[in-house]
Amino acid sequence: MNRLMKTEFKQSENGRSNPWLDLIAKMGEQLSTCDQQSDGTDAFVSDNYVKLREHRFFAALVPAEFGGGDVTFAEMSDILRVMAHYSSSTALAHSMHQHLVAANVFKHKKGQDVSGFLQKVADQQPVLISTGARDWLESNGTMTPTEGGYLFSGVKQFASQSADGGIAVTSAPYEDPSGDWHVLHFAVPLVSEGVSLIENWEALGMRGTGSHAIKFENVFIPDKAIALSRPRGAYHGVWNVVLTVAMPLIMSVYVGIAQKAA
Repeated sequence: MNRLMKTEFKQSENGRSNPWLDLIAKMGEQLSTCDQQSDGTDAFVSDNYVKLREHRFFAALVPAEFGGGDVTFAEMSDILRVMAHYSSSTALAHSMHQHLVAANVFKHKKGQDVSGFLQKVADQQPVLISTGARDWLESNGTMTPTEGGYLFSGVKQFASQSADGGIAVTSAPYEDPSGDWHVLHFAVPLVSEGVSLIENWEALGMRGTGSHAIKFENVFIPDKAIALSRPRGAYHGVWNVVLTVAMPLIMSVYVGIAQKAA
């Protein structure tokens, strides 16, 4: 058996104790029970998310200066790996939230002002929902200019955790007056007028991730909400950050699944 598959890491790579792993072990039975029930009914692991929020997992990656848990990226990877031993759907869904936090922690460390975002995550622990994997370079939907911003319409498929509400971090194509196409990136609270859920997540695996489609109908996006405008269809440097922080977290979940199955 591969040494990695046999090892139960009790500390992060820098030797710091990781009390979050002990916390997961204490919640393990409940996480597993909820996972099994959700898997059998195509339901979201909502009870597990209640426990994660109760213990402030959603703010774990946020730096201490904002009131977050101040865990390192390596420690979060380990947290997700161990969480997957008990509930693979919970761990996979949660990795989608954590990679969005991780991207903003990176920006913060590089001197970009994302303090408002990190403070909100620390204070309110909103579930962050990414549509980037399906949007990729082209994205989809429409952005119609209006006073003070845009009206956004479209359907975003495979939006993990969308069953729990929160904030969608998404994008849509926009043709400017000169005929050039761009992709605009922005965040949308799912309580916004014109946002609804299409409950179509009935998959063969990871049934508890609540990855339903989100429908947006003329949702107002203010100009100040546009975080990035990039050329449509071309690779952009933002993916160097997103992919670099996302894949290790996501794959840590699958390492945990493999360890449990070995």
